[in-house]
Amino acid sequence: MSAGDQSRVPAYPGVEKFVDAFDTLVVQPRRTRSRVPVVLLSEPGEGQAGRRIVAGLRSRLRGREGRLAPHAYLDGASADPAAPPLDLYEQIAYQLDATMPRGTGRLRLPSYRLLRAVVTAPAAEGLMERRPGELRDHCYAAHREVSGLARSLWWLGGRDQANGGTLLELLWNFVAGPLFQRLPRALYGRRAGRRMLGRSRAGGRRWYAEWVRQQQGTPPSDFFRSAVDLVGGGPDGDPEQLDRILVHALLADLEGAARKRLFGPWRRRRVSRFVILVEESGPAESRLQRFLRELRAAMEDLRCTSVVAVAAGVRTLASRIPDIEVPSLAAAGADLANIAQRGTPPGRPSGMVVPVAEEAADDQAATYWLGRWPTLAPPATRFGPGTEVGVVAVGGLLALAAVAGLVAGVPFDRTGPDPCLGSTFLGTDGQCVGVAEGAASFATGDSERAVRDVLQRIERQNKEVESELAGRDRDDPRPGARTVVYFGPLSGGRDAEDPVRGGTLAELRGLALAQAYANAQALRSGERVPLRVLAANAGDRFKDAPAVAHRIVELAERDRSIVGVVGFGQSRRRTYEAIRIFDAAGLPMVGTSGTADELLRQGGHYYQTAPTDTRAGQVMAAFAAHAPMAGGQTAVRVQLVADPSDAYSASLASAFRAAYGASRTESLLYTPTDAPEPSPVPGAPSGTAVAAVEDLAREVCRAVAEEPRTAVVWAGRGSHFQLFLEELSRDARGCPALGVLGGDDVTNALTEERRPWEVFGGLDLHYVSHGRAPALADAGGEAAAFLSAYDRTYAEDHGSRTGAMREDAHVALAWDAMRYLAEGVDQAWRSTGGHEERLDRTLLQAVLYQGLGGGGFDGATGRIEAHGAAGGGRVSERKLIAVESGGPQGARTVLLCGTVARGDVRRTWGEAEHPCP
Repeated sequence: MSAGDQSRVPAYPGVEKFVDAFDTLVVQPRRTRSRVPVVLLSEPGEGQAGRRIVAGLRSRLRGREGRLAPHAYLDGASADPAAPPLDLYEQIAYQLDATMPRGTGRLRLPSYRLLRAVVTAPAAEGLMERRPGELRDHCYAAHREVSGLARSLWWLGGRDQANGGTLLELLWNFVAGPLFQRLPRALYGRRAGRRMLGRSRAGGRRWYAEWVRQQQGTPPSDFFRSAVDLVGGGPDGDPEQLDRILVHALLADLEGAARKRLFGPWRRRRVSRFVILVEESGPAESRLQRFLRELRAAMEDLRCTSVVAVAAGVRTLASRIPDIEVPSLAAAGADLANIAQRGTPPGRPSGMVVPVAEEAADDQAATYWLGRWPTLAPPATRFGPGTEVGVVAVGGLLALAAVAGLVAGVPFDRTGPDPCLGSTFLGTDGQCVGVAEGAASFATGDSERAVRDVLQRIERQNKEVESELAGRDRDDPRPGARTVVYFGPLSGGRDAEDPVRGGTLAELRGLALAQAYANAQALRSGERVPLRVLAANAGDRFKDAPAVAHRIVELAERDRSIVGVVGFGQSRRRTYEAIRIFDAAGLPMVGTSGTADELLRQGGHYYQTAPTDTRAGQVMAAFAAHAPMAGGQTAVRVQLVADPSDAYSASLASAFRAAYGASRTESLLYTPTDAPEPSPVPGAPSGTAVAAVEDLAREVCRAVAEEPRTAVVWAGRGSHFQLFLEELSRDARGCPALGVLGGDDVTNALTEERRPWEVFGGLDLHYVSHGRAPALADAGGEAAAFLSAYDRTYAEDHGSRTGAMREDAHVALAWDAMRYLAEGVDQAWRSTGGHEERLDRTLLQAVLYQGLGGGGFDGATGRIEAHGAAGGGRVSERKLIAVESGGPQGARTVLLCGTVARGDVRRTWGEAEHPCP
């Protein structure tokens, strides 16, 4: 192998995905960056594969005419324990500065240089009061060695005292010393203090002040007074503490150097992250591994987004810091690519361990990709720094002209309205999130037109209530209106899960119909409370749920008419956070279709109308054990598909596996690349990780080929079920027929323009339903009332995605949730004795906690035992649940368990009368 080949990335299997993700992260735009975990290439023994990869990455950062990205490369000599401790940092600082791309300016590291001067200062002697000043003088002397301006001013200052000469010389010496020496030194000290401690009025303490507070219990008031303890490397010369503080200082400087400045054209041209490459990390207690541990901790503490680090030759790992463990270079590339696209969730480990080993470096896919992309390709800048200086100057002149025009009274009208109005704000995906009166700010995309229609219907119903109440006398004994907030994902940005496919449209339709039904009774009788509905957009897949929840709580503090929240249709970790926020504020909540057991554990103000995942998993296990799901026969083997990062999927999969039996279940764990929270949830099921949906389809087909009586239990989201079927259809020769049992979220896949059985012709689909109203219309009056209201409103809806929504249980569940909350408000009103001011969220919570009178009601999705927390729980214990068989001829109920109506409890299912779980 030639020397040139040695410097290139070896074509190991999967290395092209890793290198592609590495390149993407290095040149990622500033506005989309997040913290990147330190990549540790683990290679026990004496292997050289990791070293070859890191050397190849270094070669990608070197251009033919100049450096492509600033980087430091730490070779084996850096790990010498006999080397001075500061040599490692001097190497990093020197290499990063030397590899700055052309036109990006010099790399200045003021915090690091300052603390380096502190730790190398001679031991202070004499009075304690003088030591901070002596330390400042020492640091300023070190500063003069690197600052030409400070050095020139010191030279101009001459001596502190006159030593004779003419009167002019005496006058010069008298003025020059204070002016050019003592004054710059004092200003340097003040600036150093601000840099390290921050300004309280400018938004809190800097990292150094926080670090001292953690060490001593109180924040420092003077930098040099606190830094005296660090002279000589800190107390007792602790090398770990020395590394900790120098790494923090270095990263703080790099983070600042990567930021734009208005009048800094050189900084604007810094389009790449800083890269740190380690050739040989060694064992757990080696010099470089200690540095890497402190680097990881500092990146997490500072939320550093400007550094990418890859370390090879990790021989052993200390168990002091949790790591992300991936099985291969390809998996590491997929994870890093997801971080580049979606960001790193808070709390995720700061290190990623990737096992590598010597193998044939001739993988065809890797060789082809590396041949096409042999080097890093940073974005090109059109203009040089000089041109940018001119552009900034012209921009400044235009700004001055605009200010002069404003002073002179020239009107400058805005070109358009504020895109986010009222209590809404821009969310994670660039869409308006928050609370709105109606459809003003939400559902603006083409695919969201049906959602906007429902929001406009709710807005009209709100105005009808207000118009009716406006004509009443002040002493009218009838109750005034109360407000309910719907909390769900109403819109999404690029690559978002649209509200139709995500189930939001179904919930909104049920909610709007229930509002109209309840208000018709309230306005006609005067004995019930009319309800207004506000729409709160929690962002795509509840990404912005906590921030929106805080906004709702603030609004509820100002508006006492807000009595509760309805929604929470997706069980996600951000949903949990929102529930805890509402619970702390005392807002009662009613869930529409969320099912994870963990939802009920987030607070005592949350009530659920749908069955829990534990109950759904038990019903699915009973169905899989007895129903002919595999070619007309009972399955003997189950492939369980779950997403360990999704709270709903992980909960449902764990419940099914516990009820069905782990020995008969093979779990396939697939996390989509666009997952909002890609890290596994606590208690996620174990199994075989699958990187892509095509690999998932391949694994399923392999299992069916080995055992034809294999069935699939889909515990994932319905939005990814269609993609899975498309991959199956491409490999239909391997598994021409397949029986699938899905959770309740699979019903959202039925809203696609192509139904699942049209995508994959050999599909035998069964799915959980939380109570289809058409199946209950003859048994309960509420189901009939719901269907009548739906048909009156949407009888002419023949859309390809919404025409079959009448049979979607999510619509009826939202109806029941709204009716349940409305019934609670009505009972709370009756308990006030007609005193309007007493009807608030606290009284509603008391009613729901004690349980509705009458022991519940027969809802459109079965009987809801609304006995409240005081009666034993906040969810119906034997809530109706069904399994539907879907196909071109329509849905057919094949399992029905639970309470349909008062006195009608289904305890068996099927012709063999299998017992219900």
